[in-house]
Formats: sequence, C-alpha cells, structure tokens
Amino acid sequence: MTAISSPEQETPSVRFRRVSAGWSLAAAGLFVGSAVLQLLASLQRWVGLSGSGTLSDVSIEDHRFDYFYPADPWENVGTAAQLFGAGLLLLALGILVMTRAAAPRDGHLERMLALLVASSFGIHGAHALVSGAIGAPTPLQYLPVQMLLSLIGFVGLVAVGARLLRVSRAASVACVLLVAVTLPGYIVATFQIAPVIAGYQSYDTTPWTETILAASTAAAGVALAIAAGRAGSSHRRAARGSASGPPQ
Repeated sequence: MTAISSPEQETPSVRFRRVSAGWSLAAAGLFVGSAVLQLLASLQRWVGLSGSGTLSDVSIEDHRFDYFYPADPWENVGTAAQLFGAGLLLLALGILVMTRAAAPRDGHLERMLALLVASSFGIHGAHALVSGAIGAPTPLQYLPVQMLLSLIGFVGLVAVGARLLRVSRAASVACVLLVAVTLPGYIVATFQIAPVIAGYQSYDTTPWTETILAASTAAAGVALAIAAGRAGSSHRRAARGSASGPPQ
C-alpha cells in the first residue's frame, strides 16, 4: 500500500538558512567604523578639551558638553557631536546589514523591526550631526522626541535579538551590546560602569561614559566578525562536501 504523505511532509521548511559570511563581515565593519568615530568623539571631550586648559569656570563633566543627544543648554566640544552623529549613522546601516545577514528567508518581521531600529538610530545620529554642524541643537532636542527614539531603539533591539537567536547567536549578542547606545544603556554607563573606570561618581557626567558606548559597539562588530569567519568556514566545508559527491 502506498503511503499518503501529508502537506507538512511534502513542503520543506524554508524558515531558516545559513548566515551570510559576507553580509556579517560587512555589518562588522560598519559597527567597528561606528565605534572608531564614537571613540574619537569621546577623546575630544575627555582628552582634548579636558587637557587643553581652556576651561575655567566650568567642568568638562558638565552636562552642557554632553553630545549623546544635544539639548539646550549645550556647547559642542570640537567636532565631537559630528563624529558621534556620523557613528550612529554607520550603526544604523550596520543594523540593516546585520539583519540581512542573519534573518530567515521569510523574515519579514525581523526586517521590519530592524528598519524601525535603524530609523531611530539614524534620526538620533542626524540630530547630533546637524546640531554639531550648526552649533546649536536641532528642533529634535526635546525630551519627548528623545524618549520616543530611545524606546524604539531599546525595545526594537531586544525584539530583533530575540527573533534572530535561533539563526545567529552572534547577531543576538550584537543586539544586546548595541543596547548600550540607547538612553537606558547610556544611563547605566554613566552611573554604573564609568565610575568604576574613573574611580569616582561625577556630579554630572562621569568621565569616559561615551567611551563605554564605543567599546560596546566595537564588541558587537567583533562578535559579527567571528560569526562571519565561522560561517565562511562552514560554507567552504559544505561546498567541498557537495563537490566530492555521494560515494559510488
């Protein structure tokens, strides 16, 4: 008697696929590039201006020099805001590329979430970049806008990381690390992590807060670079196996 197969048996699952080594490596490069720009911005504040001797009646730790999200009263430190804003634009692009590398074949939800997250970082980055260029905060400076962008970025990264977990643990880890660049991550950095590095808690912004964000972004890039290497090795092994063919 011929067995009757069910539709579930006849239709193979196409939900999951291999992680793309090329796209993972591209995302890693974008995250590392973002981290470098963030680091340069941080050095302008905590090394350049702090050691220049130009400050007299105000501390470099004062919130008026915070370029994470420029808002009045605010004063740019060199080109720190422009560098940070450009770094966030690279980060936004990296999120899209990372999702392209790791999302399932039918991952429409993952791509939609990634687009929302990337848009929030892109708007945030554009605000910092333009504010630095014109020397004053843009109309996006107000707290409700910042809170909305941060909420989208934070919740979206958690959601994307959870959705990509079964396909790429490296992408999920990268999403967790990138949470540092959202407002909740910034708060944790300035009140919990930076004091350990600086040796004290500042009355305002603890030194090296933004450097922690840069380091976390770089770590996300490293995670994806490692994933790209592993994916490349896996693809080469699969190609060699296919070329050898079945035993005769």
